[in-house]
Amino acid sequence: MAHLIYSLNMTLNGHCHHADAVVDQEHHEYALELLHASEALILGRHTYDLFSAFWPEAATRRDLPKYMQYLAMELQSIPKRVVTTRPLEYPWQNTEILKGPDIDQAREFLSGISGNVVLFGSPALGTSLADANLINEYQFLLEPFISNQGKQVLDGVKLRQRLMLLEARRLNRDVMLLRYASGP
Repeated sequence: MAHLIYSLNMTLNGHCHHADAVVDQEHHEYALELLHASEALILGRHTYDLFSAFWPEAATRRDLPKYMQYLAMELQSIPKRVVTTRPLEYPWQNTEILKGPDIDQAREFLSGISGNVVLFGSPALGTSLADANLINEYQFLLEPFISNQGKQVLDGVKLRQRLMLLEARRLNRDVMLLRYASGP
């Protein structure tokens, strides 16, 4: 079974929205490091649509810094699975659909992998996978915002989990990375 790592940007009051993040060189290098250590990427539909609107073309854009181009190349090459009920409007290289909204196909996909799989963003999918006790590690990027945008992190989760702190470190001047392992 895959070791599923859930990486999520979160505001100080627990919201998750793509506009509420300090996305700088350290952030991109963190994401690249995480992907390098993983065999696959899993995304919810909304996060996939946000990513596929920018990243497929980023690898060849000369106006972007090298660290963004490297991340774009890694995102291009890694196998991607999207949990969705609709066909993909913008197919992206190495992408397949896992039928949603239930997570049976996602569970089956994860059971066939022995290494790391990363889930970026995707708060609704994160909640479903947390309730199914499939997340092994949480990596919260605590962003310096108080916000009313987006979903509340893990909103609606039904399963109580004890987490163990693995690491707390400053990612950049204003963002903290909090890594937790899910407990027994």
